[in-house]
Amino acid sequence: MKKPPIAACFFATLACGALTPAFAATVAIVGATLVHPERAPDKAVVAAQTVVIEDDRIVGVGPMDKTRVPPGATLIDGRGKWVVPGLIDAHVHFFQSGNLFTRPDVAAFPGVPYAQEVARNKKRLPETFKVWLASGITGVVDVGGPLWNFEVRELAELAPAAPRIAVAGPLISMLERPELDLGDPPIIRIDNPRAARALVHKEARYRPDYIKVWFINRPGDDFAAQSAIVRETADSAAFNRIPLAVHATELKVAKAALRAGAHYLVHSVEDEPIDDEFIALAKRNNVIYCPTLFVHLGYGYALSNTWKPTEAERRLADPEILAALSGIDRMPEVEWPPLVKRLMQTPPEPKLNPAVYANLRRVRDAGITIAMGTDAGNIGTVHGPSVFREMKMMQEAGMTPLDVLKSATVGGSRALRREADTGTITAGKYADLVVLDADPLADLDNLSRIHRVLKGGHVYDPADLLKTVRQ
Repeated sequence: MKKPPIAACFFATLACGALTPAFAATVAIVGATLVHPERAPDKAVVAAQTVVIEDDRIVGVGPMDKTRVPPGATLIDGRGKWVVPGLIDAHVHFFQSGNLFTRPDVAAFPGVPYAQEVARNKKRLPETFKVWLASGITGVVDVGGPLWNFEVRELAELAPAAPRIAVAGPLISMLERPELDLGDPPIIRIDNPRAARALVHKEARYRPDYIKVWFINRPGDDFAAQSAIVRETADSAAFNRIPLAVHATELKVAKAALRAGAHYLVHSVEDEPIDDEFIALAKRNNVIYCPTLFVHLGYGYALSNTWKPTEAERRLADPEILAALSGIDRMPEVEWPPLVKRLMQTPPEPKLNPAVYANLRRVRDAGITIAMGTDAGNIGTVHGPSVFREMKMMQEAGMTPLDVLKSATVGGSRALRREADTGTITAGKYADLVVLDADPLADLDNLSRIHRVLKGGHVYDPADLLKTVRQ
């Protein structure tokens, strides 16, 4: 496959002196309190533990006074610290930045051409990777973008500091989005099953981790014809042994996706309470449910010029994106898109349909796998620390801190398709861990109080990662 400019930009960045993580053949975290999100609440927290790592894997976990630390190991003092599995954001888009200019199909700002925005996103991938790691995120799932998405996955594997990445290619869509088409579109409208089959087989050559359908049903659309496209997409994906992810936000649409064979629902059911049939279908498919709560609010805040960074975002996000998100009042009013003018006059109410929260609780109570995901890259949802907004909203919906942590680790590992290797603090799994300065179960905001991040045995200081981001 011919390398587009993304590769040249990326490798030029590496050649100019990228950050090199601390790495030793053997590392031991000594005396920490471990949080095991896969366990029952009364057994999830274990104090005074040692974790021994050799190369990229955990080789031992046990009480500090009974676990041998090999001579010469690099030691991390875990006393007064908490250790959790590396967090996983199960819903992101690398072709989008999170700033105001990243979705011209929603709001087109003439002062920043879309081609310039995409070029910036490609060039800044090394910094975006570091922001993810500095936020304690050791894995992300990109569920749809241009074909250069597949190269993002390849580049992350080569980068000195990057999360593990699963990817999908262009979305099989019921809608057109010509504003996003620069010759390698992230969204492709499909109007018949044959075209769906052809696109699946084209994407299959790139070894996608998912095939993704953007299942949008508007008044007047032929729902039966749309459902036939989704069934053909599912059948073609199954033929190629690729799981199917579906954007489906209405109950009838979500159930049609499940009947077709969807493995991953990347948004909440928003319009009405889910029913027994939905639960039965979800269990039959062993589906993953990603609620993706904050992203709707992010658009409203950003485009009404009321978006404000959280404390974690001020510390951890890409400063270029933060600056752009607060820039409407610095633009000439003539450059404000009509939607922005309307929202600035009447800012939207910052709340979701109560059905979204009730549905999340019902999915949780039914034992369906939940994966935390932000839809990062969309306007107002920044890469990296937006996970902390998302997790707080999941708690507000009625999930316990341990439930939420489980969704961001165990559930995320399923969405990443790495559950055999990630998601828990277990001997034999990758040493993807976060060492925290405060108890995450006492306050989920403490997940952003990061002392060190380990990914595959490499030890990162978030401050060092962010130095190169802020240059």
